[in-house]
Amino acid sequence: MNTKTKKGFTLVELIVVMAIFSILLLGVMAITKPVSVMFKNTSLSEKTYAYANNIQVYLQGRLEYSEDIVVATSDNMDANSDGKFDEVDLAVMVEDFRKSHFDNTVGYNGKDVVPLKGKIHVLRMVNNADGTFPQGAVTERVFDFQSDKAIPTSTKATEEQMLNPAFFTAKDSAYNFSYSLGAANLELVPTPATGDSGEVYRALDKDVSDENVGISTTTLAMSIVLDKKTGGAIDVAAGAGKGANGYRAYRDPVALQVVNLPLTNITYRSNHTATAYGISRTYKDPATGVVEYQPEGGSLVGNAYDDSRANKTVDFNNDIYFIFCYTDEIINS
Repeated sequence: MNTKTKKGFTLVELIVVMAIFSILLLGVMAITKPVSVMFKNTSLSEKTYAYANNIQVYLQGRLEYSEDIVVATSDNMDANSDGKFDEVDLAVMVEDFRKSHFDNTVGYNGKDVVPLKGKIHVLRMVNNADGTFPQGAVTERVFDFQSDKAIPTSTKATEEQMLNPAFFTAKDSAYNFSYSLGAANLELVPTPATGDSGEVYRALDKDVSDENVGISTTTLAMSIVLDKKTGGAIDVAAGAGKGANGYRAYRDPVALQVVNLPLTNITYRSNHTATAYGISRTYKDPATGVVEYQPEGGSLVGNAYDDSRANKTVDFNNDIYFIFCYTDEIINS
């Protein structure tokens, strides 16, 4: 009677098979790691685009149809020259805005000539967390005014957050928001001295070259840089590599969104005059009581667009301010 002997794998065969499987596993890992990184970067890109796009849509909607606008940065807003920028300076700038465009302007309420009333809006793009609002917040203050009364320097308007809190509090909101005036591009920069030699760093080209941001009535724009909070950005000091005045280097992955801010009403008026003047209105001389129409381009209407208080180079240490008003909010009191 023949008996069959069952044969198993020898130890050598098992070792060979395990070695083959190990090699195949390493190959699979080598293939899937880049795919995983690509997926992660794509996911980051989609999320950052969504965040930045929401901010873009909001800003364009708020500013496009403004009647007059002042663009400023916090380093140039010490209006009373006391060496610091605070609520008093903001009230002074808002009063300057009122006086420039609406001082002693009047309307007719059906039976009398009366002063005009309206609202002046102040949007702030927060580049530095201040204990109340996080970096990247967009806030708004609204000042009520009457054309024949100065806004006191003691006036304070409640500052409110305009973006959804989820931008900063959701579990996946692990992004820094940095704002700068003007349209820019990201470019490769040397690894900062305090950076990781195994990482890639980028910066805004106009930040590196200290180039004028090039904003105007027709070219007003803003750049939004989004990067991961962990590891994040490094401020490179002046003289260290590129940039005479230093710049901010961002570790990859980093995303950039350029927000064009068309000033439709202001641009339309500037196409018909040498300067974008404010809207001419009926004016009542407080000394004589004479009511007359302001001449177009006269000293009583001010400039519809003013960026004289804006830093024209990229500096992420500054908050960005937009002071503006809407025609449809100006009423006869």
